[in-house]
Amino acid sequence: MTVTSASADAPSRRSEPRLGHQLEHPDRDLERKQPFWRRFPVWFPFAVFGISRLFVWVAATYLSRYQIPLPIGTANIRIFYPSPADPGYAAVMTGWDGQWYRVIAEQGYPAVLPRVGWGGIDMNPWAFFPVFPMTAGLIMTVTGLPFAVVAPTLSIVIGFAAMHVLFKLVDQAVGRWEAIVAVVATCFFIASPAFSASYTESTALLGVVTVLWLLRRRQYWWVALALLVLSLSRNVVIAMVPVIVAHAVVRWRQGDEGEHPVRLRVALGALAAYAGALTFLWPTIVTIATDTPNAYNDTMLAWNIETKIKLYLWWNLLYDYWGVVGQVAGVLGIAAFTWFMLTKNSWRWGPEIWGWAGAYPAYIVLVTSTTPSRVRYALLAFPMTLIIAWFLKLRWWRRYRYWLLGLIVVIGAAQMWWWTEHYLVIENLTDDLYP
Repeated sequence: MTVTSASADAPSRRSEPRLGHQLEHPDRDLERKQPFWRRFPVWFPFAVFGISRLFVWVAATYLSRYQIPLPIGTANIRIFYPSPADPGYAAVMTGWDGQWYRVIAEQGYPAVLPRVGWGGIDMNPWAFFPVFPMTAGLIMTVTGLPFAVVAPTLSIVIGFAAMHVLFKLVDQAVGRWEAIVAVVATCFFIASPAFSASYTESTALLGVVTVLWLLRRRQYWWVALALLVLSLSRNVVIAMVPVIVAHAVVRWRQGDEGEHPVRLRVALGALAAYAGALTFLWPTIVTIATDTPNAYNDTMLAWNIETKIKLYLWWNLLYDYWGVVGQVAGVLGIAAFTWFMLTKNSWRWGPEIWGWAGAYPAYIVLVTSTTPSRVRYALLAFPMTLIIAWFLKLRWWRRYRYWLLGLIVVIGAAQMWWWTEHYLVIENLTDDLYP
């Protein structure tokens, strides 16, 4: 397998619109000489993300009028901070898990785990990783601003940084067209309103793309630091192990191991083992801080989340939704994705993006539950947008790819509105909807 970081051969200018050709084949030397803020890889992802956040603000502000009053003691949902009906944008963006992050930001983590009547561990803040809420708490302390202002704003600011690094990573590893699609499709993904909420999606995406970016640049000590931050942001660091292995294998296959190949192999092996070990960092911290064995796993059980392989849940979900036809379609979908991952169309992404493209979806299917949150988890699966980029550039409709990308934006915006209405805004307490 040969992996490169070059873009596909450029088509003739007669085969596509002039604007598309100019966008996708820039003079990169000239681009680097421009002021930072005038560079396309800077202003474009900022502009797209900004427009998408403005849309989310409009949607959440309008739809908040349909949220019911949420007093403390409400059945079916934990309410720590009551709110009236039609509470406004800030309340919508700090609901659900945002309440737990607010508890952490304002009060920290409890030293003693709460218990339910039968003696088991009750829901508590230790289920939530510390980087985002502790950063929000620090900003609140320094500025005196409330959580409802700080947390959504922090999430958006981190999102801007994530989109910039995402564009830069894909632009240099794959190509300009793919970077454009990656940013647009991610910003207008159905669950992207989470980038504006007091959730960890922005933080986790920034962590993921930063690790991949540093790994591609072979800055391994910085990779180790980024992995540490990622491990305390979201429980996804284990999926980086196959990425590091893919990076090491490609360097070996290409004879690109420098003057000390054995030393490099040992170092990359240690880095992969380190990434795997970081999976246990937060559970270990929870155990030590609460002086309770297995405290993290028992805390997750309070949400009915078990730390075991969950592939059977997805298999059952397909059957519950669509019967045997759904299960067959699921198998065929995985087969088609596997075929695509073994073709040159994906190899050209480079081993880092390629490795994440395979490892993270596998992680979702094997480790996560089939709750509505699975749609939100897919925000980190940004390599799927590169499949869209490849599909839109097939010769049958490549001339219309920007129109089709615009259609994706329209459809995505409609889905974002729906997701905000049914997942972030609480209209009733009978639906099994949870973001």
